[in-house]
Amino acid sequence: METQTDTYEDEINILDYVKVVLRHKLLVCGTIVVLVVLTAVASLLMTPIYESKAIITPVQKAGDVSGASVLAAQFGIGAPSSGSMSEIVNLLKSTILKERIINRHKLIPVFFKANDLNGKSEAEKLWAGIRYMDDALSVKPNVKDNSIELSVQCRDPKMAADLANYVLTELTDYMSAEARRVADINRQYLESQIDKTADPFIKTKLYTLIAQQIETAMMAEVKENFAFKVLDPPKVPDRKVKPKRTQMVIISFVVSIFIGILLAFAVEFWRNHKEEFKSQT
Repeated sequence: METQTDTYEDEINILDYVKVVLRHKLLVCGTIVVLVVLTAVASLLMTPIYESKAIITPVQKAGDVSGASVLAAQFGIGAPSSGSMSEIVNLLKSTILKERIINRHKLIPVFFKANDLNGKSEAEKLWAGIRYMDDALSVKPNVKDNSIELSVQCRDPKMAADLANYVLTELTDYMSAEARRVADINRQYLESQIDKTADPFIKTKLYTLIAQQIETAMMAEVKENFAFKVLDPPKVPDRKVKPKRTQMVIISFVVSIFIGILLAFAVEFWRNHKEEFKSQT
């Protein structure tokens, strides 16, 4: 049970702490001013970073109304699809997509200065570009809304928007070309199976499957809205996202208060220890 004496001693201890801070108020205030000023100067020297965003949603696959999917599975052929969220997210994060974007748009000289590339092989330059895109590109899937947000951060606002558009264009081209390739292979295989069966029911289903593959290839040829829809296209940003100077200064101010108080107690402890040492000698 806490007594009045204990409460009084706690109040004395707190008062002692306040006295220590007041004795070293110049040190505390000086620490705050120095750290806040240094943070403000550092934030002014930082390179502004701009962000361009886009929101896409996977195109929903139509349901199988013909009942041919069971037969397709027996032949090892998946139902035609236009792309799922996980597939799109994995492609956006993939190395192959970034490599295609860099090569098609010749982005290595855009990403780096000539001096930064001296002495590097073509493979090293490519990997440097891929790592640059890894840092610049962010992909955030939203399962609840069935949408994917991709954002690109660059020093140049126009470059941020251009790079986001390059990603969307290359993603469309890659998924369309892959869908056409798979559909053509499946169609050729199914056509080879028609002459191998005498069952008219199975033949009918095979023709249905062939028609599905042809339809998939035709839809992929159109490209637009085949795998995904762009709900919010990327735009050239007009405001930077980094550095957040006001936030940095506020955080620096709060942190510097604690650092100043800690320094005050450290100096007080050192002085007391020094006086005790002198009194003993």
